[in-house]
Amino acid sequence: MESQYTERRQRLRLAADLDGGQALLVTHLPDVQWATGFSGSNGTLLITSSDEVLITDGRYREQVRSECPGLRVEIVSGSMDSALVAIAREKELVQVRFQGERIVWSTAERLRSALADRCQVEEGTDPIPDLRAAKSDEEVAHIQSALAITEQVFDDVVPILREGISEMDLASEIDYRQRQLGASASAFETIVAFSDHAALPHARPGNRTLKQGDVILMDFGCVVKGYHSDMTRTVSFGRLDTLFLKSYEAVRTALLRAQERAQAGMTGKQLDSIARQSLNTHDLGAAFSHSLGHGVGLEIHESPSVSARNENKLPADCVITLEPGVYLPGSFGIRIENMVRLRPDGCTILNRTGTEMLCI
Repeated sequence: MESQYTERRQRLRLAADLDGGQALLVTHLPDVQWATGFSGSNGTLLITSSDEVLITDGRYREQVRSECPGLRVEIVSGSMDSALVAIAREKELVQVRFQGERIVWSTAERLRSALADRCQVEEGTDPIPDLRAAKSDEEVAHIQSALAITEQVFDDVVPILREGISEMDLASEIDYRQRQLGASASAFETIVAFSDHAALPHARPGNRTLKQGDVILMDFGCVVKGYHSDMTRTVSFGRLDTLFLKSYEAVRTALLRAQERAQAGMTGKQLDSIARQSLNTHDLGAAFSHSLGHGVGLEIHESPSVSARNENKLPADCVITLEPGVYLPGSFGIRIENMVRLRPDGCTILNRTGTEMLCI
């Protein structure tokens, strides 16, 4: 297992193009976990051209020994910043680059001040998002384990849908059942929304109760070994009017077309436009108010973005969501979401749960 993290740190070292006397400071915890295996809530990695050191506190003395064998670890009882300064001086560093979007600015300023006489502390290009985007087979297996739990819970909660159940009760049931099946946590705050409440893409479950003729939108996921799942299904609770049927089929068609054409090497913008154009043919493009998807792994939202703003090529082996939606205020919202792994010649759909309309 350690060889996997050693290899990742070597790739990181090369991507950061570190020369002697230079170091990259990794402060974003999911990045630290990706590079070392350490899953605690307080840790910083300093990586140089030839070695590395993980800094954490005494709460994790035994955990870090188990998760990071062979890695130099500094256990601090005081200031993390002071420990970083001491290590930078010990290694005679002349430059420390930090993750600009992933550091507390006061920490960067304290390091700059303390090392001003001998070391340049500055924001550097962060290669980690791109490195993390392409998933190993082991990472995909963890994602699939989480997704299997999510899909099993979906299968299990559909039979308990009944008039009078509230959005909050259903969301709580989903969270509880995912934990029962082995998840360490929910991937994000579970979304359950009925009918016009589902027209809010990120609706928060409330006390609204289910009644005949409602639309039920459920968006949820869980965490297994640090990796996340994410799935959305929209269910009809007796609603079969023409507008709903037309809208559901339009969203499903947009998803299927995106899945058919998704492949590594296309840009996030190109993939997003496939679903958007499909909805436009049904005069529903204006009701699709968010991007098509996002990367998933150690974080529920990570690189790459599948949006009109991303003109970069999507890498092979990235795991992304495809989640077109239509939101009609005052009436209902529909979203259908699958997870896929991109290949140079297409994509592998990770879900087993179908996308056909389910009417209860």
